[in-house]
Amino acid sequence: MSKALKTTFLSFLFLTIITSCSSNETNTIIKLPTSPASVDYSIKNQLSPTIPIPKSQIISKSPLKPQLPSPPLVKIEKDYTIVKSPNIPDTKYPIKITRSDNKEIIINKSPEKIIAFDSAAVEILYSINAGNKIIGTHSFVTYPKDSKNITKVGDAFNLNIEKVLSLNPDLFYIFFERYINDLEKNNIKVIYEKTLNDNFEAIPSRILMWGEIVNKNNEAYNIANQFEIKLFKIKSFFKNYQEGPTIFYDTGSLWTSGDNTLVGKTFNLLKLNNIAKDVSGYKQFSKEILIKKNPQIIITSDPDFFYKNTEFKNLTAIKNKRILTLDSDSLSIAGPRFIDGIEELIEKIYSPIYIDNIYEQASNQ
Repeated sequence: MSKALKTTFLSFLFLTIITSCSSNETNTIIKLPTSPASVDYSIKNQLSPTIPIPKSQIISKSPLKPQLPSPPLVKIEKDYTIVKSPNIPDTKYPIKITRSDNKEIIINKSPEKIIAFDSAAVEILYSINAGNKIIGTHSFVTYPKDSKNITKVGDAFNLNIEKVLSLNPDLFYIFFERYINDLEKNNIKVIYEKTLNDNFEAIPSRILMWGEIVNKNNEAYNIANQFEIKLFKIKSFFKNYQEGPTIFYDTGSLWTSGDNTLVGKTFNLLKLNNIAKDVSGYKQFSKEILIKKNPQIIITSDPDFFYKNTEFKNLTAIKNKRILTLDSDSLSIAGPRFIDGIEELIEKIYSPIYIDNIYEQASNQ
């Protein structure tokens, strides 16, 4: 083969190879992956949960809400039962009231001059539009505002008998036994009912009792039924929770409420872990015990007592700024406002949203 022919053949072969490669270019080029963007894997500080943990963490795609029964018609104490009809007939006198000492008292007509020697009784009578019948009480009564104008016949546990006699009441209501004999010797009709130290569920029955005594049955029904329905909805909501944060309830100078008190029972209802749950009644904690118990939340009317005391600087409640103050004294009096106190506690400890969820959940059933 001549040199010229060889050169021509090699050129033709080279061009054929180049053309073949060009036609398959899109199928043979492999693109390299783009370098991943830098990722910051730093973990933020987690917030301490303030809501209780549900018993079950598994939520179905279409959760079925528990069917709530009709508003409760409860018989809590004695024979005062919340009735179905809002149109309750007038009281048919005479009526019989069985006192806490089992003595029966006959009420022949609606009393017009009542000495209510009990804060809860005063609040109940005002709530059912019978506050105008109260002519006397004790000096620790502060609610409602109109009560400041009522004649005071003693303090919470000391009674001025002479002053009582001067008012000539047709009914005297008291929550302890000490003065019953002295009053009855002077022909004063006395209703003695022990204070509801730890049984706020009996408040509706007390309201209904007063409604019957003063012939304000419909008013009493409305107040008692509203209390009972709210309490039922709160119970239904919190029964699905286990345990909330630890809490210390300071009534002043580190005195606190044990389990068998109105506040203690309220903590149980809301699944709050009372660090004084082993206390009976009320007890004063030492600073050392409080520091050892180290509550997550402290409720007090004097936050500065805790914030300004350097001994408490390492308390969890201090570090998280969870020293709370309630806006009212509703939780200290077993009257109609007690349910408002429970709602306020829910808002302070958990969230205002909880109240909406509690009632919305119930109303959607």
